[in-house]
Amino acid sequence: MGMDYKKANLAFLFMILSTLALVICCSYWALMTGKELPLPVNNMLCEFMVLIPAVAMTLYSGDSLSSVIPLKKIKISSALLSVLYVVTLFPLVTFVNSISMLFVDNAVASISDQLVELPMEVMLLSIGLFGPFVEEIVFRGVLFQSYKRSGRIIASMVLSAVLFGMMHLNFNQFAYGAVMGVMFCLIVEATGSVLSSFIAHAVFNSFEVITMYNIDLGGAEDIATETSDLVLYIGVYFVLSVIFTAIALCIVYKMADIEGRKNYIDKLFAREEKELSAMFDMEDAEKKQTLITIPLIIVMIISVSFMIYSAIALRGM
Repeated sequence: MGMDYKKANLAFLFMILSTLALVICCSYWALMTGKELPLPVNNMLCEFMVLIPAVAMTLYSGDSLSSVIPLKKIKISSALLSVLYVVTLFPLVTFVNSISMLFVDNAVASISDQLVELPMEVMLLSIGLFGPFVEEIVFRGVLFQSYKRSGRIIASMVLSAVLFGMMHLNFNQFAYGAVMGVMFCLIVEATGSVLSSFIAHAVFNSFEVITMYNIDLGGAEDIATETSDLVLYIGVYFVLSVIFTAIALCIVYKMADIEGRKNYIDKLFAREEKELSAMFDMEDAEKKQTLITIPLIIVMIISVSFMIYSAIALRGM
């Protein structure tokens, strides 16, 4: 039958269970030895806990990886626009991140001290390149493309983005991760390739790494969360996010035009799902699937429970 939303949900269940098992093992290792795994090693293992279930489920379903991972070449102009695209999304990410920090700690800032003890080149390779490559293959590739086979394109974008945010297992990164997930799906649809979202994701993560080596994020967090200017700070970034997100959507249209997919994007934005469904050879284009299954509900409960536990534990430290 091939990969579908049911198998995609099972794959995500295995991803979360594998990741939590890794967290437990690493915690036990630290307790027994008094040492923690180096950050690049820990990051690599976490990425494999995401990649392996996705690949295994795809192969088990009888699909080839190429059928669920659109990796076609894109034009140089589209690649350059991918960089510009992610730059225009920084105000939106900052706005969402600021809102989340009203309730939870900044997850990235919490590891900044450990990160900057290592060579920047190592962290750029680990977080700036390897992480985005795996995550785009899995979330904008295997999961998103599997959900799309239901014909519900918008719903597939939202669900894959929510799962992308949830994979980080903390509320702070979940908030802006889910938003970025939707925006990354848009350029995959505009270009027909996860190469565009990989470029955008790699630029975003690399900028974050470079920022941590050059700016005291702890001090920035204090300014953003403990002064009377917080409301103004959020308000300014709200306005900027509206303006620059509109520019980002214009870039999506331009990329689609360059790659010969403008008509497709027009239909997508108009939510003409019946017409879009026909592109995927659905036998019943009017049938709408929920995309939600029992394994997905279970894994969401597990993930949210862990995120709540982590938030409480961090507050108590």
